Amino acid sequence: MYRSAFLVLLVALCSFRFSPDQTNDLVMKAAESQLPVYIAKIPAGQEAAYGFTDQDNMDQCTVGKPFRMLVFTNDFYITKTEPEVNYLTIKNEWRVPVSINGQNRTLLTLDGNPGNFSVSGMGGTELSKELQLKSAGLPATDNFYLLRVFPLSADFLVSEHDNSFADAQFIPLASATVAIPSLAKNKKATYTLDEVQQMVKDAVGKKPAQKDTTKKKSQKKGSSK
Repeated sequence: MYRSAFLVLLVALCSFRFSPDQTNDLVMKAAESQLPVYIAKIPAGQEAAYGFTDQDNMDQCTVGKPFRMLVFTNDFYITKTEPEVNYLTIKNEWRVPVSINGQNRTLLTLDGNPGNFSVSGMGGTELSKELQLKSAGLPATDNFYLLRVFPLSADFLVSEHDNSFADAQFIPLASATVAIPSLAKNKKATYTLDEVQQMVKDAVGKKPAQKDTTKKKSQKKGSSK
């Protein structure tokens, strides 16, 4: 009897999942508790490098709604992609805005799992400001993500609801507009997942391959002997 009750409890615990809202709350609490440590690490006179001004009162720093990190899978880059297929991977990593008087100053990088979240860095002043500007008109109930396209050094703000990226809004940030020419031509405010995947795929395919200069350098060194 006791064993049966234990198995039922174990199944219930294993099936439990944190909702995005619950996770966001835990991430914010962890960021808030660890923020003073990182504020104290800022060298005197270098506050501007982290987005703060001489007039800022560091005791007034608050944390905002997190942006969870997204990336494309390896298959997305190396295989032929299919329409209406989601190639996104959700990372256990967040960017948490740090603000004073309602104005974003910088971002905390936080990673881990519920119960074991830790801040690993602070920075990204311009990105924090852009995220605040771009997310201002989005539904407060949506979940926010930051899609990072590493091969292009491009970012998209993603506003998602109902735990589905199929109907999510993908908003190109300045880095994406620079890296993906088709964004400058279309000039749309938001895009679908299919549109973004196709544009990224095209842009990565057109990106010039880096030349390998290792052999030339070694030849020059050898010829000087």
